[in-house]
Amino acid sequence: MNHAHWPYPILRLKPGKEALLSKQHPWMYSGALAGIPASTLVRLADASGNVLAVGTASSSNPLAVRVFRFEDAPLDAAFFKERFQQALALRKTLALDGPETGCRWIFGEGDRLPGLVVDRYSHALVLQVGTAGLETLREVWWPELLDLAKANGISVFVERSQSGRKEEGLELVNRLLKGSLAGPVTIREGAANLTVDLMKGQKTGFFLDQREHRLTVGRVSGGSRVLNAFGYTGGFSIHAGLGGASAVATLDSSAPALDQAERDWVLNGLDPAQHMRMQGDAFELMRELEPESWDRVIVDPPAFAKQRKDLDKAFKAYKDVFRLGARATSRGGLLWCFSCSQHLDRARFQEAVWTALLEAGREAQVLAHLGQPFDHPYSLNHPEGFYLKGLWLRVF
Repeated sequence: MNHAHWPYPILRLKPGKEALLSKQHPWMYSGALAGIPASTLVRLADASGNVLAVGTASSSNPLAVRVFRFEDAPLDAAFFKERFQQALALRKTLALDGPETGCRWIFGEGDRLPGLVVDRYSHALVLQVGTAGLETLREVWWPELLDLAKANGISVFVERSQSGRKEEGLELVNRLLKGSLAGPVTIREGAANLTVDLMKGQKTGFFLDQREHRLTVGRVSGGSRVLNAFGYTGGFSIHAGLGGASAVATLDSSAPALDQAERDWVLNGLDPAQHMRMQGDAFELMRELEPESWDRVIVDPPAFAKQRKDLDKAFKAYKDVFRLGARATSRGGLLWCFSCSQHLDRARFQEAVWTALLEAGREAQVLAHLGQPFDHPYSLNHPEGFYLKGLWLRVF
């Protein structure tokens, strides 16, 4: 049963496990529970029955409870309204939200709303709902989000709920919730106009977490040959072209993504003769590149470690592709290496980059340690929320 009405059923912890809640970490795994959750909404209590927190629960997911409140109080409309307003206020304070922008409005645990992701693309809002508990509460939180969005110029609502839903026993969702959508939307990012397919694109349509790094590439690409590996729809490429790059290559396995990259290149008034399309397996194509032939190289692969058990295999894949990126970078050129695998921590990521440079016979200066942007905050109580890692290097 869902038990959507307050008070939610009590779910007890095993003796001694309440110490985990004192650290205000929002996750509780099944091994810490005295029983199996019988409801998607629970009041989490110690072995004596003292309620310590309230959250969503799953009987099928090893990550059994996600805490929303470290107090005994309901997840009602007033609660969600306040959390939504706090999340949006941060984006407005940081000047990230606006009628033409792409901006993450809500980032799950980072905004104290576990399992919910909301992205703005101009006049459209895209949702990802990842837990059964949030589905149970949809009639509570959805009207609050709808009202806030409409007040900020949003007229189209899309849901792309896929990540994590299988573990919660939920069906995958890809649908238009409200409004009309004739096709892709266009967002403004610095000087660039970028097209986003909300119904078919990756994640919620685009990779908003690379915004600041795309802007940086644009600032330092004047007169350079730029290689954008795993380039998707060419965000890095467009910024490089607008920054005055002499030649840009976008490398990806997806033909539709590269089609969009070529259209956006022209949309931004750039010369098609200065853009090269490279379609195929990134590892194979990068092995064929002339050594030291690119002045700026971006290597932004997908998450090779989607589970902790994949770490060793993922480390080798990252090392290999970073080595190929380093090999392609000219002497004195700039190289960006990224990983979006949550399970690969910062130290292990840096080891992969370091090993890659050694195997390539190259040296490098670290210009910056990179991460996710300001609209992807993470809580100090939830370090797992820090997932995007990057190194910006000058290679010799």
